[in-house]
Amino acid sequence: MTRLDHAAFRVADLDRSVAFYEAMLPATLVGRERHRDRWRTEIASLRPVGQDDFTLVLLHPRRVGWLLRLFHRFVPRQTRSSEHLGFVVDSREEIEERAAAARAIGARIENPPTKLDGREAWLFEVLDPDGNGVEWICGDVHGPTP
Repeated sequence: MTRLDHAAFRVADLDRSVAFYEAMLPATLVGRERHRDRWRTEIASLRPVGQDDFTLVLLHPRRVGWLLRLFHRFVPRQTRSSEHLGFVVDSREEIEERAAAARAIGARIENPPTKLDGREAWLFEVLDPDGNGVEWICGDVHGPTP
């Protein structure tokens, strides 16, 4: 059976992104290293608490970090794409807990906790420091449209 092992994102500020994901998922930093590639890439690996078979990999190409900061500042998210990380939780209460964590760290809430029309399902989405969507769902979100 094929399973998802990791997801990787380029980030403009590695420390800021690590702090965001540690607070929001929550996640634990399991590794950090600096490569000797031409971009002098720093890599941080995080594991969401309770999910030992998945790793979130954050890549910071130090040599062109300034370019990433400009890109994320001036190019609207809708223009870039709708790519996002999606996590499933067991209850609406857990969705509300993630929303409280987002408010506590001042994260930008893209979609507040919302009940989906005609479904027993809830969704919540924030943007990480680079404008990437991070979404939590519970219930039958991806089933057939009612």
